[in-house]
Amino acid sequence: MIELKGIELSYDRPILKSINFKISKAEIVGVVGKSGAGKSTLLKIIAGISSADEGTLTIDSKILPKASTLLIPGFKDIAIVNQDFKLDIYHTVEENIREAVLSLPIIERDKRVRNLLRLFELQKIAALKANLISGGEQQRLAIARAVAKRPRLLVLDEPFGHLDSVLRQKLSHYLLQIRTLEETAILIVSHDGQDVLGLCDSVCFLQNGKLTKKKKVEQVYYDCSNINLARLLGPVNSITLNGDKINFRPDEYEITKDGLIDLFFQNAVFAGGFYLNYFKNSNNETIILYGLTKLNEIKSIGIKRAKY
Repeated sequence: MIELKGIELSYDRPILKSINFKISKAEIVGVVGKSGAGKSTLLKIIAGISSADEGTLTIDSKILPKASTLLIPGFKDIAIVNQDFKLDIYHTVEENIREAVLSLPIIERDKRVRNLLRLFELQKIAALKANLISGGEQQRLAIARAVAKRPRLLVLDEPFGHLDSVLRQKLSHYLLQIRTLEETAILIVSHDGQDVLGLCDSVCFLQNGKLTKKKKVEQVYYDCSNINLARLLGPVNSITLNGDKINFRPDEYEITKDGLIDLFFQNAVFAGGFYLNYFKNSNNETIILYGLTKLNEIKSIGIKRAKY
């Protein structure tokens, strides 16, 4: 169990305010927040690179020292992969991984390197220098290096930011393998909430220096009470109905002849396996509905809340 208690940090203004957070063994957690919310600052504190003004970081109830007191920044049980990867670019892929486990006995070291090359599908480029491989391959190498010493927690800063959909799927697969095979807890920080859907066990938001409570992904996704936070996870319909403001996701509806919401079809966009159907209501508010087909004949709907 890794726990943050009462973490606070200020510069010319408060950056982090009484952050309390727990992550368990083999758990994958997402922290979502807009650019400038303090996500990277929080990661540096967790990784032992920066010190908080107040609060403690513990592993199994053992308090870790402040980063400012460390001769070498970082904690051995917590590994971080930043957006710049920090590879030895003139060393080979294999050498980059091997350098991370030089303290191991030779036989154990060789076995660990081989296993990580196989796990991250880097065998074919093992002899290439790091500056000659693609960005996606560099990212996989950076993560392989980070987990080489079997950290308790792997921290990833915007890991999906520069990847296409295919590489995102591959990276998600690798991370799930690490969780299963290594029992490593993983913390993913992103400004795009859709990066964490389908991968994380739970999610929380960082906003105005405060971290919301950790909740299951489905619970967070369908809780649209805070429209600004909800939109970080994808499209939200926000309409006025009988004088009240109603927020709902594009899949939270049912087709009825005499629905509460009258619709006027605008257009449909194919999104790969489903359509984004755009409508206007009688108040000229835009409504998006997910459908397996174009919903151009729909005239009215009712709201049907998802169960989670």
